[in-house]
Amino acid sequence: MRFPKGKSNLQNAKLEFVHLDNILADNKKERASKISGYLEIIYPDMVQLLYLKKGEPVNAGHFSRTERKQISIAEVIEKAKKSTTGTVSIYETPEELVDMMLATFSVKPVFKNLDLSNVEPDKLFEKLTSVKFDGFMEIRRGVDISYVRFKEGAPTSGYFTWKVEGIAPDLLKAALKAAATAPGAVIVDAYDKLPVLAEHASPAQIELFVKAMNKLMAELKNIAGPTLVSKTIASSKEAASVHYPFLKEFEFNDEISGEGKIVTTSEELGKGFAEWMDNFVDSFRIVLGKRLDGIVQAALKDFRFALKSSSFGRYSKLKDLL
Repeated sequence: MRFPKGKSNLQNAKLEFVHLDNILADNKKERASKISGYLEIIYPDMVQLLYLKKGEPVNAGHFSRTERKQISIAEVIEKAKKSTTGTVSIYETPEELVDMMLATFSVKPVFKNLDLSNVEPDKLFEKLTSVKFDGFMEIRRGVDISYVRFKEGAPTSGYFTWKVEGIAPDLLKAALKAAATAPGAVIVDAYDKLPVLAEHASPAQIELFVKAMNKLMAELKNIAGPTLVSKTIASSKEAASVHYPFLKEFEFNDEISGEGKIVTTSEELGKGFAEWMDNFVDSFRIVLGKRLDGIVQAALKDFRFALKSSSFGRYSKLKDLL
């Protein structure tokens, strides 16, 4: 897949010679590197993207000829570290473009797979104008993907992988007509919603909650025994997973793991762990009584400020113990 490219901060660097952690760290520290856009990793059979907002990875996507899907930030980073083939590029783009790219994962299209060899662009634009279409179009030409933003039925901005003279309706229709008569199909999908960019929880945020829960489990194992704690952590996770399905991705042996598979927002992460930990702690309340509060405080003391400042601190019944 090829996407619209803005200003290049890094282009086609060989993956085997790139230290991805250093690049991401520089993006966070250096003012000039705090860009919005995307980091693109091209493999022989797929493309993976890290979407950036002010230098921070906030979401991730996987694209191939047969599928597109959201994946976790950690999954992109881990695959890149293990791979010896592929190239890395970083492009600075308007956040609007990133919003449109991400919206295709979650928004149902108004229409899909419209072949411009069968529909005149004039007729398409006439329809979009009549309904005062507010959204965007994704235009696919083979592996090339472009985007056009509409407001009140008129195109207001465009991001293309081929040369287009302008975004005025007549110029845009002419460009689409020319593309449709060239070899290869031109396929259009339209979306009438452009959600605000949903930021994934970062690997560091996920690690925080995992460490806090593992510390609490370790404290309770010393008192209630490992067998009871293991059964209780499993049942409490199952109950919380009804409301927060991403919790199912966490695995448990002696400790909780599986951070690399998690795809959720920071807000939902904190709320999910709040319910999971509340369920877990409540299971020991009758047996341990008020003694339990001291155990929880001791286990979470190293994490209390971070937990309190997250959505966990707003939703957990344990917030007064932080």
